[in-house]
Amino acid sequence: MIKADKKKAFQKLFHFYNRFLISRSFHHISISKNSWVPTTNHGIYLMNHSSWWDSLILFYLNQEKLKLDGIAMMAEEGLQRFPFFRKIGAFSVDPTSRRSLLESLNYASDQLQHDKHLFLFPQGEESHLEKRPFTFFSGAAYLQEKVPSTPVIPIVFYHGLFHHQLPEWYIHIGQPMTFPEGANRKEKTFIFEQNVEDELNQLKQMVMSDQPDQFLVLLRGKQGIGQRWENMKKRWKRED
Repeated sequence: MIKADKKKAFQKLFHFYNRFLISRSFHHISISKNSWVPTTNHGIYLMNHSSWWDSLILFYLNQEKLKLDGIAMMAEEGLQRFPFFRKIGAFSVDPTSRRSLLESLNYASDQLQHDKHLFLFPQGEESHLEKRPFTFFSGAAYLQEKVPSTPVIPIVFYHGLFHHQLPEWYIHIGQPMTFPEGANRKEKTFIFEQNVEDELNQLKQMVMSDQPDQFLVLLRGKQGIGQRWENMKKRWKRED
């Protein structure tokens, strides 16, 4: 496996580039005001995976809002192609090899015990935003068993083309999950699937309710043609 090799200087440089890239591609990035704020020394964060942008938005979220000492699991093939992701906290996993998979999970377990935060996309690959039900790999449950003190927290992304020329991206962080004492790995995985799915459905309803006061804007992006035209008309009126 390929271990993470975080470099603070590179993270700052990448954050600058990533913010520019996101601001050119989205109208805004917003987070729900009732999102849970992490307060623990370590944690496992489970996210839905439906877009090429997911990991970049996650990195932006952590740099701007969460500010956690985190690492993220990434497919070994992708990390071999883009090794610079190691410098922002990515480590590899090869689910086709049981030996490699266990090595990656044990590495993640060790990092959790050293007060690191772990970000996972437990679907394993991109899946359509509206596809239900969720199907997760059991890695998160395995890690929670290895380090029982670790809270498991859902982070969900919902995005689309709504009111503006450019897409809008919404984020919600749910409360740490709970499960019955003595639940086995399969039962925990099912609870994780249901919880993340429920949180995403609730975020979707918040977006559909069209109440912007429920969200805090983390980043305002590029204005579309319509918005630039409206701003130009306002300036003309002031000049008149």
